[in-house]
Amino acid sequence: MRKFIPNIIFTAILIAFVIQDHKERESEALTPTTDQLAPATYRGLLPAADCAGIDYILTLNDSIAGADTLFALRMVYIEGDNNGGDITFDSRGRQQQIEVGNKRGYRLMPDDGDRATYLTEVNDSTLRIVDSTLTRIDSPFSYDLIRVVQ
Repeated sequence: MRKFIPNIIFTAILIAFVIQDHKERESEALTPTTDQLAPATYRGLLPAADCAGIDYILTLNDSIAGADTLFALRMVYIEGDNNGGDITFDSRGRQQQIEVGNKRGYRLMPDDGDRATYLTEVNDSTLRIVDSTLTRIDSPFSYDLIRVVQ
């Protein structure tokens, strides 16, 4: 039995070091380095036919030339259920920088196979939801998403 106690202690110490190393690596992976900027979040209240509006909360990871990056989108349908409560949908997927003619924008492709969403930059702090030709949607309502300062 005495021979096993040092082995058990050694094994416990080894496991503790492995767990600590794993936690440190996980923390490093989640912390942006100097060449990775933090994601940008945009928010806007968009029109809807069946409810009071859709609160869009869109987080885009920094674009990398020639490569797809990731996005996360939360859509909250305000007073969207039959009892006047909100309904929330979350979507994740890939974002691509695209060009259509002389227009540049983004295509958001959800992982669940839902249809793509298209955006153009209005200015440094505003994105606009547009159609697949990167043309403004013909509507008196705003389809703008404003960057949230974090």
